[in-house]
Amino acid sequence: PTPSPQSSILRSPVRLKYLPEPDVLDFTLPDNHIALLTDDGSLTTAKLAETLFKRGWKTVVLTFPSTVIAKQSPLPEGISRVVLADLSEEHLREQLGAIATNYGQIATFIHLNPSTHDDISNHVRYLESEKTILRHVFLIAKYLKEPLNQAAVQGRSSFLTVARLDGEFGLGQKTNFGAIGAGLFGLTKSLNQEWESVFCRAIDLSPDLDAETSAQHILAELHDPNLLVVEVGYNSQKRVTLVCEQEEQENREQEIDGIPFAPSTFSSNVFPIPNAKSQVFLVSGGAKGITAQCVIKLAQRYQCKFILVGRSTADPEPVWTEGYLSEADLKKRIMEDFFAKGEKPTPAMVQKKFNAISSSREIATTLQAINKAGGKAEYLNVDVTDAIALQEQVANAVKRFGPVTGIIHGAGNLADKRIEKKSVQDFETVYTAKVKGLENLLRCVTPSQLNYLVLFSSVVGFYGNVGQSDYAIANEILNKSAHLVKRNHPHSHVVAINWGPWDSGMVSPELKQAFAERNIETIPVDIGTEMLVDELASTNQETVQVVIGSPLVYIPEKLPSELRTFRIQRQLTLATNPFLQDHVIAGYPVLPATCGLLWIANACEQIYPGYKAFSCTNYKVLKGLIFDENLATEYTLELQEIAKHDINEIDFDAKIWSKTPEGKIRYHFSSQMKLKREILIAPTHEFMNLSQDHKITATTSSLYQNGAASLFHGFTFQGVKSVLNTTLDKITIECYLPEPGERQQGQFPVQTFNPYIADVQIHAFWIWAQHFYQVACLPSEIKTFEQFAAVPFDEIFYVSCEIKSKTESSLVVDVIAHNQQGKIYTRMLGAKGTILPKQLDEI
Repeated sequence: PTPSPQSSILRSPVRLKYLPEPDVLDFTLPDNHIALLTDDGSLTTAKLAETLFKRGWKTVVLTFPSTVIAKQSPLPEGISRVVLADLSEEHLREQLGAIATNYGQIATFIHLNPSTHDDISNHVRYLESEKTILRHVFLIAKYLKEPLNQAAVQGRSSFLTVARLDGEFGLGQKTNFGAIGAGLFGLTKSLNQEWESVFCRAIDLSPDLDAETSAQHILAELHDPNLLVVEVGYNSQKRVTLVCEQEEQENREQEIDGIPFAPSTFSSNVFPIPNAKSQVFLVSGGAKGITAQCVIKLAQRYQCKFILVGRSTADPEPVWTEGYLSEADLKKRIMEDFFAKGEKPTPAMVQKKFNAISSSREIATTLQAINKAGGKAEYLNVDVTDAIALQEQVANAVKRFGPVTGIIHGAGNLADKRIEKKSVQDFETVYTAKVKGLENLLRCVTPSQLNYLVLFSSVVGFYGNVGQSDYAIANEILNKSAHLVKRNHPHSHVVAINWGPWDSGMVSPELKQAFAERNIETIPVDIGTEMLVDELASTNQETVQVVIGSPLVYIPEKLPSELRTFRIQRQLTLATNPFLQDHVIAGYPVLPATCGLLWIANACEQIYPGYKAFSCTNYKVLKGLIFDENLATEYTLELQEIAKHDINEIDFDAKIWSKTPEGKIRYHFSSQMKLKREILIAPTHEFMNLSQDHKITATTSSLYQNGAASLFHGFTFQGVKSVLNTTLDKITIECYLPEPGERQQGQFPVQTFNPYIADVQIHAFWIWAQHFYQVACLPSEIKTFEQFAAVPFDEIFYVSCEIKSKTESSLVVDVIAHNQQGKIYTRMLGAKGTILPKQLDEI
């Protein structure tokens, strides 16, 4: 196969990521503010309202008309109910205003979406009642923009949506949920970017969860301090979110004639579509633009048949326009034609005629390119949202082409503006092309004959985007529809491609510059079309949702000016943190000192998305956490912002404490933490020595055996491969640590700082102390810790440790982690180790 041009465009399949139970941010509603809940007709509404009320929150329940949700939840005494009499936007606006007047300004909004499952059916269901609810939540968001953002000035204000898919965002493929409710995720993720000060969270609860459990999960999310996560799912076993991660190259490499290649950057002819020439693709939006380019590439590769549908007419080009190719020449010829007919053309008339001719030319060019490539194509001038006309015309085309075996849905509309400027018509314009269009296309094909379903979704659906809440809604429904079709028809090759922006004529130089400022790379047409073809390779049969392009991450342009204080509670258990079984001292699991540092670093980063923990100073282990009978029921992380340096740096003072049974505060860890928006370029370690002196010949297997002269750490921390060299002043070790599973990391997952590898770095001075003095020591203090780049799991790295001082009770060292070329990952300066008493020396 012929290599396609190289590009840094990423292919990242979407997967579920395990999350630990959330910490709890200590906050209450601002004075004279309320929580507004929508009623899903189930006991969950009643239980959630009751729980909020008992916590002192003034709560009001908004109920939809019985034509939309037949049941009303029974509300406990003290909870007010407001019933919508109709579904007009004006009535909704009036009722929200009346709620603010009668009960208080809204500071928290929680939408509970009804469960709409039908596991007997094997059809994707687009329920009109769900659309009505979704559109109304869209309008509620429009009118809550101002009150929620005002309430955020006084404390936390929140916008939560709760769907009932399967607790796994549809990826579990266990239940046949209504597809439209999935749009709530796109709405919430977009609002999260538009409303910088409002806490936004989209939740997917398994329909199997009871009301009490559901209410507790919603409350837990409401108090979660983590702003890095926007969508969370719960089933009976786990809490998850969605991530897209570039595939490991080695996992996708293949060989042709002994030469390795990656399907994502080369032709997938080696994995051809079975019976390619007999495949008939029904393509919406496929005669023009990017979809047309993708179809042409498919025709060139496989010589398939295509039924292209679109709203543009494809009238034959007038004879008098032939040969006029440039825009200026063609418009001049159009004006001459108007004058020849005795008409006085306006600029709008000329532009309209020019657009029609250009459109016809593009459609004709697409058909010619397909035929030239050996494929076969026909264009149907029909609106994909017109179900009857579409079915009639496709049925006629099928008589000529044969049964449709694949669908490519590329049609779409935009109506970009922020939520407060949106209209019902904007919602309908964007929603209908994507969602109604897909529904109508699926009705044209017998499911059993559908070999391929390719949905052109967008990164906007996966990430959300400012000004595109309706577009995010529509694309998220497409994403979940793909998972539903795959569930119901596992034989089909189904993929929703969440495309980033293409480098096409629609992207102006100004827009491309705006993308560049956000580190968003546009997709070259030749690269994107190759990647589309690759997605249909048999090796990708089980990849149902994939993001192609740069992350669409929004970072606020300014920081809140005030210095804030946060109190975040956490409960610790052994069961939640399996890695602790690999860090046992004197018979008890002990939290590694590096995990205390991670606890602080993670929390700071979660409060300020877009910032990374760069350094900490004066980190102290004051009272270690031992998992014995004295383990506290709750621990508090207190963060005090002490300085903000423009937009680039934030400094925190941090303390982790608990209370004794007598109510006295007991401090465990303290530090100052610095976040940076941009991390400094990694320096080089100029004095490294990677030579082997053979003074200590122990390897991993012997270093970690039980005994007085060995390290006590279990598998999660067994990262030292060998000792390269050692003197009375220095020790250098070669390291390699496999990545622990997400569940293994428990409540201490790696974000920027890596406590597992940092612990391995400390093994250097443990080994040194054992070798020269036959003593053991544990870290107790780090004067300065800096991280320039993440230390990689599953790769060899090196630790150079310089001994600065040694006494009977402690030693002080500098520890630098780096690669073979000397690039520094992290450095601990002034790390103090406390030498253990003799009775703990043999552990």
